[in-house]
Parts: sequence; C-alpha cells; structure tokens
Amino acid sequence: MNNPLASGTQPSRPDPAEPPRRILRPLGESEELGFLDWFANLWEGRRFIIASLALFLCFGGLYVWRAAPVYQVQAMLQVQARRTGPSDPAFAKMEGLFSDPTEAQSEVEILQSSMVLGRTVEALNLDLQARPKLIPIVGAALNRGDPEAPRIEVQSFGLPDHLRGQVFGLTALPGGTFRFDSPKGAALGTGEVGKPLSVSYAGEQLELVVQSISAKPGQKFRLERQPVGEALDSLRKNLDVVEKGKLTNVLGLTLKCANPATGVTVLDEIIKQYIRHKIERKNAGATQTLAILKEQLPQVKAKLDDAENRLNRFRSRTGSVDLAREAEAYLQQGSNLSVQITSLEQKKQDLLRTYREDSDVVATLNRQIAQLKAEGGRIDAKVRTLPSAQQEVVRLSREVAINTELYTALLNNIQQLGITSAGEVGGIAVVDPATPDPNPIAPRRAMLMFLFTFLGFLAGIGMAILRKTFSQGIEDHRLIESKLGIPVLVTIPHSKAQEAHWQAMQNGEDGLHLLAALNPDDLATESLRSLRTSLHFSKGRATSQTIMVTGPSPNIGKSFVSGNLAAVLARAGSRVLVMDADLRKGSLHRQFWSKDRAGGLSDVLARMADWEAVVHKTAVPRLDLMMSGSIPMNPSELLMTEAFEELLAKVSKAYDYVILDAPPVLAVTDALIIGSRVDQVLVVAKYGSHPLEELRACLKRLERQGIPVLGCVFNDVQPLRMGGNHTHYRYAYHYRYE
Repeated sequence: MNNPLASGTQPSRPDPAEPPRRILRPLGESEELGFLDWFANLWEGRRFIIASLALFLCFGGLYVWRAAPVYQVQAMLQVQARRTGPSDPAFAKMEGLFSDPTEAQSEVEILQSSMVLGRTVEALNLDLQARPKLIPIVGAALNRGDPEAPRIEVQSFGLPDHLRGQVFGLTALPGGTFRFDSPKGAALGTGEVGKPLSVSYAGEQLELVVQSISAKPGQKFRLERQPVGEALDSLRKNLDVVEKGKLTNVLGLTLKCANPATGVTVLDEIIKQYIRHKIERKNAGATQTLAILKEQLPQVKAKLDDAENRLNRFRSRTGSVDLAREAEAYLQQGSNLSVQITSLEQKKQDLLRTYREDSDVVATLNRQIAQLKAEGGRIDAKVRTLPSAQQEVVRLSREVAINTELYTALLNNIQQLGITSAGEVGGIAVVDPATPDPNPIAPRRAMLMFLFTFLGFLAGIGMAILRKTFSQGIEDHRLIESKLGIPVLVTIPHSKAQEAHWQAMQNGEDGLHLLAALNPDDLATESLRSLRTSLHFSKGRATSQTIMVTGPSPNIGKSFVSGNLAAVLARAGSRVLVMDADLRKGSLHRQFWSKDRAGGLSDVLARMADWEAVVHKTAVPRLDLMMSGSIPMNPSELLMTEAFEELLAKVSKAYDYVILDAPPVLAVTDALIIGSRVDQVLVVAKYGSHPLEELRACLKRLERQGIPVLGCVFNDVQPLRMGGNHTHYRYAYHYRYE
C-alpha cells in the first residue's frame, strides 16, 4: 500500500490490517519529575497546604494559650560517704574504676521512695484535690492570673480509703457557707467556713474542714481525695533527683510545679522527711535503748520512793540510830555491789537482743553477776552480826542508796541519748535550700508554634501529594506519551478570553465567537498555530486532507479545537470546511452564529439536500461551515451509507482541509464510523478530566478498527499563578507577541 502522505495524489484509506501510523514519537524522554515539577505539584495543592497550615496554627495557638505555665524548684544536698579510701595512694586513682556504686546513687532511690514521698503527701495533704468547675477547654486559661477567680482551700477531708478517688461536690453559698454534695449530686449537708462538718455517706462518716472560699454564690467546686498510689506517682513524676558530677555525693533535686511557692514548700518537706528517715535509721539502736530506759525509769523511781519512806518511818519509830564505822563500810560496799549487779544485768539485756543465752559473751556476764552476788551475800552475813537496830538501818539505807544511784544513772543515760539523737543529722548537709526559678520552663511557646507550623506545612504537603496521587485526571502530558505511546502534538493553555466567548454562547448572543478570529494573540490561539504546523507537515504533497477531531468523553473541548483549528488554517490561506459530524448533540454552529442547526450534514446524508446548499460562509475568509442538520432517528446508519463517503470525496476536492467535529468515542459508535473514512484523527484530552484508563480505552477502540491517530491535543492546561503577573504552564512552553 502507498503512503498517502508521501504521494501527491488524493489520500486514500489505509488497509485495516496495517498498524496505526505513529509520528513524532518521544525518544528517550525521562519520566522523572524535576524540582520545578514537584514545586508545580505543590503549588497546585497550595489550598490544602494553606488550609492545613492555618488549622495547625489555630490548634497550636489554642494549645499554647491553654497550657498552664510550669515552674521549677531546685535544691542541693551533700551525702557523707561511709566508705574509707584505700590506704595506698597508688590505688586511690583507680578507685573509681573498680569501686561499688556511690552512696549518692542509693540515696537517689531513697529520696524517690514511697516512704519519703508518702510522708510528704500525708504531711501536706497533696492527695487532696479541690478545684473549681470552669468552662470546658478554655475556662482555666481565662481565669489564669485573675485575682477574682474562684478559689478554695480545704484544711482536711477525712474519709475511708475505699472512697478515695470519688469526686464530691461543693457549692459556695452566701455568708461564708457551702453545701457539700455526694458524687451523684445529692446534698449531704451544709457547712460553714472554718468549722468542721461531719456528714454520713454510704454508711461511713466523713469529716470536712474548709479553710476559705473565694467565689460568688453558686460557684461549684470538685473535691477529691486521690488514692495514695496516684498521689505518689504524680509527685514522683515531677521530682527528679540526680548526682551532680561523678563520685561527688552531691545530689541535685528538681521539682516541677504549677506554683513556685507551693513547689518550695513541697521540696522542703521532701528534704525534711528524707533527713528524718536518715536520723531514724542511724539512731535505731539508741532509740530502742532510750525506750527501754524510759520504760524502767518509773519503776526505779517507785522503788526509790518506797525505800525512802520505809527508812523514814523506821527512824521516826525508833529515833536516831548511830552507825559504827564498820556498819557504814558494810553499807557502802553493799550499795556499790548492787549498782554493779544492776548495770551488768542491763548490759545483759542489751546483748540478748543480739546473742543467745548460751553464747560466750552472755555466759561471761552471768559469771560476773554471780561473783558480785556471792560477794554481796558475804557482806549481808557480816551485817547480820550487828545489833538488830543497826542491821535494819543498814538494810534500809542501802536500798535507798542503791535506788538513788540507779535512778540518777537512768536519768543521765536518758539525757545523753536524747542529746545524741537530737544532734545527729544522718550524714546529710543541705547545700542549697529549695529555690524557685522565676521564669516558667514550660510551655516553650516559640518552639511549640514552630513545631505546629512545621506539622501543618508537612500535613498540607502530604494532602497535596495524596490529592495528586489519587487524582484520576491526567495533568501531565508525558504520561500520555510514555504510557499510551501516542504523541501529544500540542498543549492548549486555558484562556480567559475563551471563557467570555463560552459565556456569550451560553447566553445565546449572536455573532462570531471564535477565539482564533477575535483574539489572534491569545496563547491558546498560538498553540493552535503549532497544531496547524504539525498538520501541514503531515499532509506532505497531498492536495487535501480530512481530519476527524474526537475524544473519549463529552465536554472536553472538541468543538473548540475543531472550530479554532479551522480558523487558523483558513487565516494561513487554506480553503477549509469545518463540518459538525455530531448528529446527536452538535453545537459547533454556536461559535459562528445563533441560528439553529437545521439544514446540514444529516440532510445531505438523507439525500434531502445537496451539500453545496448546506455549506455556509462564515465571517472568517476561506472558512465554510456545514452544520449537523436536523436530528435524525438513526445517526449511525446515516453515517454508514455511501452518501457519507461520497460527500467526503466531493468536499475533499473543493477544500484543502476538511475538519469533522465527531462525537465522543466511548459514548457512541459514530466516531468509529467517521474515523474509518478520514485521513487522520486527532484525539482531544482535557487537562485533569480523564483517567488514564479512559483515554487508553478510547485509543484501543480506534486501534481495533485500524483508524490512524495522528496524535493527541492536550486541551485547557491550567496555569499556575506564582504571584504577581507571572504565570507558568506546566510541561508546556508558549511564546507570544508583546
């Protein structure tokens, strides 16, 4: 078969078995998107980015405004190390490499223990939560820093442990009174500020003392006693204890709080309870001894009083009795022995807390006590040799002397142990007391706003990319070339002037509405001139060429391309006939005038009129129009008749170009019938309106019929406004006159 473009004769229909001819195929064009392409994609999704950025900034501003300031209170302690250093200085430098954990590391755990923190919670009532009911979300922020904001101070709130965690209600009343409500809202009683209130709830007695209320009558408050575990966890979460440096035994305490003054009180109490624990731990033995001595003191005092009373009664009854020197010696020796025996027995009781009865240490004390008792027995025997009156005086005087010495010794020991315990600080030194930081450490407003701005920008970019990813419309002509193997002959940019022409046609205004004729310097017109150049070279030496303009679906600009392409061909000196081949919904004639479509192609095919009679001259020189004619009952059957083929043969001899505006390929079969009788086919695709598969289905239908497709016209490419008067059309380059 001869190539109709290479011969000078009238072009003929190629053999259906011959594969469709492709020209201007892209050679090795990259499909990768460059920086400008990515920027263009983001610019198209700028509304998503701006909306996301604004949304995140609003949420960020609200969060920063609502966030309560957090302050920091710091203190420093020094722990005295109990370990002794190595005797050899040569090993002192290596001590840090092989030594056990420092004293400070264990003290860190003690400071954060439930014992120390539990005592702090109990001493300061940190598990007691009393707060006003405010407007949700913004109430706390609105009342922050307001001296007239509602406030309440609760001195004590006693309730059983199983009721901890339940939120009770309290309502301020006039005259310094309040109403106490149950968790379900039932009134439990009415109280007065500063006075105890005792009520019954769920069979349990509750005790409440409100110290002060500063609120308008009717203001509601929430009152809760947290479970001890929750209060401890909350305090432990805000307390940070670390060792300053390495092997320094210096501890840094940091407490985060909402109120600096409260934070100082809490941290001082933690240090106080910690020191108390250290003292109790170090004086545990002395405390036990002191308790025993205090327990024995009343008994010894009672014995002393009894002995003195009996001696006084005896002397009152018998009068004054003089003791010989021998009797006085016996009295002194007996008293000393009794004191020694009592001292050894106390020492034995102390040792029995550590050693067993049969241990060597206890056995030694038993022997010493037995020896002293034996010596005392010999002295008693000597005393019995004295006269009876002197014997009684010696016995009673010895009891008084023994009990006096025991009582005095007990008092001395108790005082010494008390002084020792009071002066013991457990090896802890407070280097820096609790000191608040005047500036809040959180929230970091600038950083948070920057973070929200970044997240908003990132989310906007993500939405723009998702929009692009899931968008079904083709916005890149290179996808058509690379995925479908069909060249894109021209990209026609969106035209504001064409919008005005289209609106005029919708309003039924009479007159010419061709963009190429009325706006010859428009960018869309210039693109059509590029298409004219492609058609000129594809025509070769042929005297005429019939071209069908179609597309996959309606409303993609087929009639716009057909009419304006015909106009630019006519202005270049060619004789052009533009034919509305859409017998069902033809509207090409509206671009030329407001007449109806009667008298056109359908009348010629029905042999009701001659073709020359239905051809109309237009306002564009050398451009004629054949309208679609009356709406037939059987459009496809009319196009399949020989009359249509005869018509094409006749008009081809009379014109250089015959442009046929055909119906969509996927909608009806008319385009396939028309395409089988023309020389070339132009497929129009509209920017952002077609899925790739829709265009592929259109081309496959044409290919199955052996219809040659010259190329694709990518219509209505949307501009990207970069700001000011600068406009960029993606993947297309256009040139215009100044």
